[in-house]
Amino acid sequence: MLEYSKILFVTEMDTSPGPLAAALLRHYLPLEQVNIDSRGLAVLFPEPTNPKTVAIAASKGLDINRTSIQLEPEDFGQDVLVLVLDETKKQTIYDDYAEAVNVYTLTEYINEAGSINNPDGGELSDYAKLYETLDDIIIKLAYKLKHSKKVNL
Repeated sequence: MLEYSKILFVTEMDTSPGPLAAALLRHYLPLEQVNIDSRGLAVLFPEPTNPKTVAIAASKGLDINRTSIQLEPEDFGQDVLVLVLDETKKQTIYDDYAEAVNVYTLTEYINEAGSINNPDGGELSDYAKLYETLDDIIIKLAYKLKHSKKVNL
């Protein structure tokens, strides 16, 4: 059993890196009883995932068929891990949500430095690079999550 029952990837619009990161983590943790999803900080209305992100994911055998979802106060909890892709989003969450706990940058959580850039508006090759970057990081995240299991006292 993992330490968290829910893992959320939070980005600005929830239309590209967040859904991709969630799909990758579900792929690497297929047997774990954990809800893995993504949310956005500025979702005014549900939008489909970026078609270039969907295409790259599909070429790697991942299916992303969803629309963006706004981050809400009820998304937080002691058993929820919230991962953002850059430091500014982390501070925004703590500033805007009194309920915020367990919020980390994705790289910080796996003890690495840096942010993940959203290739929004870029070429398909930019999205392929995003996939490769996230795939490497999510493998490390899955390993850490599997090896830091919840201890029941």
